Amino acid sequence: MLAVDGVKAVCFELDGTLVDTAADIRYAAEEMLKDIGLPCLNAEHVSDWMGDGTDKLIHRILSRQIDGSVPDPIFRLGSAFFLKAYQRRQYATAKLYEGVDTLLRQLTRKKIPLVLVTNQSTFHANEILTVLGIRNHFSSVLGRDALQDPKPSPDGLLEAALLLGIKPEQLLMVGGSVNDVNAARAVGCKVACVSYGYNYGVDIRFSAPDCVVTSISDIATYFENNKSKASVKRTQHTARTSQSVNEKR
Repeated sequence: MLAVDGVKAVCFELDGTLVDTAADIRYAAEEMLKDIGLPCLNAEHVSDWMGDGTDKLIHRILSRQIDGSVPDPIFRLGSAFFLKAYQRRQYATAKLYEGVDTLLRQLTRKKIPLVLVTNQSTFHANEILTVLGIRNHFSSVLGRDALQDPKPSPDGLLEAALLLGIKPEQLLMVGGSVNDVNAARAVGCKVACVSYGYNYGVDIRFSAPDCVVTSISDIATYFENNKSKASVKRTQHTARTSQSVNEKR
């Protein structure tokens, strides 16, 4: 059970949590391989290799191994072709997961600050959020280029806490991969994961987040439950105070 008492802000991952970008990424990967003259790749491999930023993804695609790498000249050539194809795509098939808009609106109405902490580039993350109409919900967007180290490093969460003027443990991280879980654990904050995230083809439950939801909108329920508990506590406190006053009389 996720307890959100003490949570003052929420950090989100982008790809595989808020937005399904897999089709656009697969398109760019296939275009890159075609331009270089390499054979096509199983589309499912590309999805399983996402989550560590574009540079690592390109190395994985070109080497065809999750822990693979290629010489720098080949990487640079592949990166140029990949980014060109990705930008040409203009996020044509990027789409919000079901429940994302509802959750963001609910949290915004509650005046809970939201920050995007992603291994995407800050530029592309801002573009995707703007195209899909949800950029206004976020006070800050922290991409991999805005940080010393990307997730699983906790740098993004530490920076988010600093910008908001709160303690890192007062954040809630919402993501979908082991990188999100490890970053959250490193700063001592709670972490909720979606079941459908990009996690190298491995069930996110094995990473032991504080909770796993099948619909991201379910996270709003935890904040509602917390509000109800707080209301009950206030009522009980008022009742005890009134009883004490009456007894003194």
